This record gives sequence, structure tokens and C-alpha cells, in this order.
Amino acid sequence: MSGVGRLAGKVALITGAGRGIGLAATKRFLAEGAKVVLADIDLSAAQKDAELLKEQYKDSVTFIRGDVAKEKDVKASCQLPLEKWGKLDVALLNAGVSHLLQPWLTTDESVLDRILAVNVKGPWLGMKHSAAAMIASPHKGKGCSIVLTSSVASLYGHPAFSAYVASKWAVRGLGLAGAQEFARHGIRVNTVQPGATDTRVFWDAAPGGMQDKVAMGALNVMGRLADPGEVASVMLFLASDEASFMTGSTVAVHAGATPT
Repeated sequence: MSGVGRLAGKVALITGAGRGIGLAATKRFLAEGAKVVLADIDLSAAQKDAELLKEQYKDSVTFIRGDVAKEKDVKASCQLPLEKWGKLDVALLNAGVSHLLQPWLTTDESVLDRILAVNVKGPWLGMKHSAAAMIASPHKGKGCSIVLTSSVASLYGHPAFSAYVASKWAVRGLGLAGAQEFARHGIRVNTVQPGATDTRVFWDAAPGGMQDKVAMGALNVMGRLADPGEVASVMLFLASDEASFMTGSTVAVHAGATPT
């Protein structure tokens, strides 16, 4: 299925594509005509979906296992679109992890190390190698788009979530710096700030007393969690040529959540 759609003719890389927002974005990108490389450290959770996508989209979808905190894995993921389809147009650097809400004074250093490795080093490496792959493509980067997944936590603080908040503010900064550095190549860089979304990353942060989805929905004015597809729709827009005059933007998808 190619030749029609908002991403027709585009080649995309999506990290953290094995579940949640990344998997939802993969489905949207493919449906809109893109060829997509799915990258994740664990694709087992998406095995059933992967088989269905492969059956439906044939050679327009391929998979690679990799750790976004390891440069050799990131480089391999970013080079695969060039090797398979001759170019890279879109990189959705979505992979991320969270941690259980816990007081700053009792948070172990290992928690911070893991969060920064995946959530900050990951997109830093992803931007480095995806931009290089875009510039090495026949279009030399012109018309390309990098989309980063930050968080509503990058718009304000959150108690008992210090490591995660720090990492997502950093992602926002990476997006702003990348927009300035890669504009001369024609590469746009924008950042999405999802609010409370029904994903494993979100629920991994919730202690036992917060497992009630109705209660969690009170975090925003719409009184519910986002479906991953709702966030993926915004990512699709930023990846497409419809957002051709957007770079350095931070786009909140948080149902009116504001700091208190």
C-alpha cells in the first residue's frame, strides 16, 4: 500500500515501536503510505501485530532489534532504511522508559542512570544518526522530519518523579537545539509532549493506589487517559509535509493538563 496517503513515498524509522504510542504511530504511518522500519529492544510484545502488518503491507515494513542507549544499535537502525529503500525521510524517536513514583530522597542512583540512558542518550544518538542518514539520502535532508517524544512532564515539574522529569526536559532541549542545527539541511525537528496516555510506560510509574484509570483521568480537564492513537495522529502531522513550516515546536497533547 503505497502511492497514496499523507506519507506517500516517505521512508520512516520509529523507535520504541513495539508497543504503545510507537506501535500506534507505526500503524498510522503505514496506513498513510510510508515504508517503515520498526525498532525496539523487545519486539516480542508486538509479534502478533507485526505479523499482521507484514501480511498487510508486505515489503513496506521491516523490523530491527536494538537498544537506543547503544550507539552501534542506533546507527544500524538508522542505516537500515538507506540499505533497504535508499533513503530516510522521517525519524520518530519515541523509545522511552519511566520509573515508579517515589520520593527524591529515596530514589536510587541506578534509577537516574537508566532513565537518562534511554530517555536522553537514546534520542541524542537517534538525532545524530538519523540526521546523518537523511543527509546521506538523495535529497540530502531536504523535506525531512525528526519527531521526538517528550512528555507533559517537560512543561512543568511533578513530585516524586525527579529522574523522569529531568529526562523529558532534556528531550525538549534536544529538539530545540536540533531544530537550529539541522535547519540548514532542510531537516525539521519537533517535539511532542503527551499527557496521561494508556501505555505501559505510563502505568509503570503508577503505584498501587493509582491504578484506577478513572482516578488517573483526573489529571486533565477531559477526565480520561489518551488512547495511543490520539498521540500518534499528532506525530503523523508533524512527520508529514503538512507541517512544512514547523520546526523547533513543542506540541502538547495533554487534554488541558496544567501545573498546579
